Amino acid sequence: MVLNMYELLPFWHAFFTNLGFQVIVSPFSNRKLYQAGQGSIPSDTVCFPAKLTHGHIMALLKKDVDAIFYPCMSYNVDEGLGDNHYNCPVVAYYPEVLAGNIRELEDTKFIYEYLNLEQRKDFVRLMPKIMQKYYPDLKTSDIHNAIEVAYTAYRKHMEDTRKEAERMMTEARNEGKRIIVLAGRPYHVDPEVNHGIDKLIVQHGACVITEDSISNLVQKFDTSVLNQWSYHSRLYAAAKYCVNHADMDLIQLVSFGCGLDAVTSDETKEILQEGNKLYTQLKIDEITNLGAVNIRIRSLFAALDERKEQA
Repeated sequence: MVLNMYELLPFWHAFFTNLGFQVIVSPFSNRKLYQAGQGSIPSDTVCFPAKLTHGHIMALLKKDVDAIFYPCMSYNVDEGLGDNHYNCPVVAYYPEVLAGNIRELEDTKFIYEYLNLEQRKDFVRLMPKIMQKYYPDLKTSDIHNAIEVAYTAYRKHMEDTRKEAERMMTEARNEGKRIIVLAGRPYHVDPEVNHGIDKLIVQHGACVITEDSISNLVQKFDTSVLNQWSYHSRLYAAAKYCVNHADMDLIQLVSFGCGLDAVTSDETKEILQEGNKLYTQLKIDEITNLGAVNIRIRSLFAALDERKEQA
């Protein structure tokens, strides 16, 4: 359960179970898991979510699984929100880092082939070759069928996420609650990564939803930066959606070590401020003390209350 696997797990779970595999996932992250993988982290400058992947691999190795599947993916699914739909380099290629730094993987079937779910025809052509390379007895027809099931499962997962956000927003408006979009990446839902920030916001009486649950409600629009990263396109779209709704505001989660967020934070801030919205950024890493975070959240709500009184 790391990086892009948080969003793509429904796809891969459906794919492998349909082929008769038992799918075992690594657990939610915690401090012990993080420390178990620290010895193989090659650079301390990488973001905390990437560092955690080392511990997740070690957790799977302890389960004595037959194989570990973690493909490299240059592209994410194209949602039509940006100029392109790349994954960031860390999300796209971190399996290569794991393969080169965790010695225990040399004795394990570690499948980290390059795949692209968006190019469906190429994926359908390539996936049987990859699977039969490791499991020669698998039939091409069965793999094709599993692919269809997987795409359906992923589509349903995204639809369910968006329907739940719609339900929550309706409920919040009926109860007069403020809606906060806690915007980041899919893997920021990991409790060890977000440190329970969502719960802190809820304690202030707000409803919390994620950027990917509303980004589909916005049409592609011009940005000041090259809009080529899928997760970032959702972030910009969510900010634009907030601008058009008086009862919604956005808090951006930023991981220390994420170079691309130097760009996303400026663009998101620009979108919000052009719509007369406040911009709040919370930087998160392995430090668990949330004192400063709580102050930022309280300050945001105080500023919002003051604006409401002056309106």
